[in-house]
Amino acid sequence: MSSMQETRENSEQKILLKLMNRLENNPVVSQRALALDLNIALGLMNAYLKRCICKGWIRVSQVPAKRLGYFLTPEGFIEKSRMVTNYLANSFSFFRDARLQCVELFALCTQRGWHKIALVGSGDLAEIVTLMAKGTSIETHLVEVSAELNDFDGVLITDILTPQVTYDKLVSRITEDRLLILDLLHITRIPLHVRGVT
Repeated sequence: MSSMQETRENSEQKILLKLMNRLENNPVVSQRALALDLNIALGLMNAYLKRCICKGWIRVSQVPAKRLGYFLTPEGFIEKSRMVTNYLANSFSFFRDARLQCVELFALCTQRGWHKIALVGSGDLAEIVTLMAKGTSIETHLVEVSAELNDFDGVLITDILTPQVTYDKLVSRITEDRLLILDLLHITRIPLHVRGVT
């Protein structure tokens, strides 16, 4: 399995773990409230719940006031424990790879005389990059993919869920030499038209 697949799976496991924790503590909660709490779209929350129900990790029951309750099954508790173990193991591996690649990237930025870097994509990777920048001359700023980027020396993709999509959006807006990519994201620099994407 590639480190990109591991990263995506790790992100999904993180969401599933948060979901299971929320339901364990409060089984009578709306999908909308769960989506807001986990900072994901309502449709995605529905898909995660359906997956958990299909796998037998969560059962749905009607509770008073015509509401639904989502309860972890014994299998759900076992799966949650397994996810915790896997998530921690993968997180340490991901952190180690990201840390080493950040050191190389910051050395490149220093060599180029760059000090102000935009991070496009929130989450674990952005947090690691920000942490690694402390104590260096590099200043990091978390921005949206649609943000004005001319004020930055370079732009680093830190989106771990859809890095290729983010790259494709950015590459038409800034020069290739200002676009920074960590190897662990496995982004292809081949233009859209060459890849047959319109």
